[in-house]
Amino acid sequence: MRMAQWSALVLWTIGCWAGSALADDVPGWHAFVIRNATGSGNPPAITDHPSGGKVFGITEGGQKAAWATSLLDGTRIGDIQTLSIVRDPSVTGWGPYMNFWVTDGLGGYAVLANEPSHTWEWQPGTAYNTTWNILQNATAWVYEVSNTVGFKLPNGNTTYTNLGAGTPNPFKFGDFANYLISPPTTPWGGSGAPDDLNAPTYTAYGFNWVFGDTQTNYVGGYLVSEPSAVPEPSTALLLLAGATGFWFYKRRRG
Repeated sequence: MRMAQWSALVLWTIGCWAGSALADDVPGWHAFVIRNATGSGNPPAITDHPSGGKVFGITEGGQKAAWATSLLDGTRIGDIQTLSIVRDPSVTGWGPYMNFWVTDGLGGYAVLANEPSHTWEWQPGTAYNTTWNILQNATAWVYEVSNTVGFKLPNGNTTYTNLGAGTPNPFKFGDFANYLISPPTTPWGGSGAPDDLNAPTYTAYGFNWVFGDTQTNYVGGYLVSEPSAVPEPSTALLLLAGATGFWFYKRRRG
């Protein structure tokens, strides 16, 4: 293949990858219900907005939904460059918030969640438009831990219980810098785990913008658009190399 053709292929692949990461309502980002209302069983309403973006209607306690992507799967937490979503500023409460599926490399999985109500950790707007330099110093709650498999923590200890809101001396995202973003392939965790309630087979994504929960400060409607999850350029190039390598392998065997 000539250099010009190779350059064109690389640019086309990068363009497709970046477009799916940044554009609104495109393949690569998936909106789904995590959990229905606790009492009534009513699902949260997810609709397209005429002006663009999506509305996540969280009106009852227990309702939970997500806008999620696999674009960071296989990326280390510490190799995240930016995470953002455009949020209607008129909405009160703290949301959406972030959920990352991570693995300890020993068969254990957990969800790392940020806490946007910790306003001292987030300068105005950075909870919804952040970089690794900000995220690494933010509290990371640890959820969806298996009570049989456990999850190895950055301090070398293995926990068999969640280390959620209220845990003293919580970890920071920087402590998990070397952990891989990777969702489990079989059902894991409880009803609040970020996976698609209505998918025909188990479906989960590495990074999730999450709406709703049981806490009253998470209940409300959210108009959001332009979700973005971008790894460091070196990680993106490795992903690109893998994709183009597979393309050439198929070409040679074809």
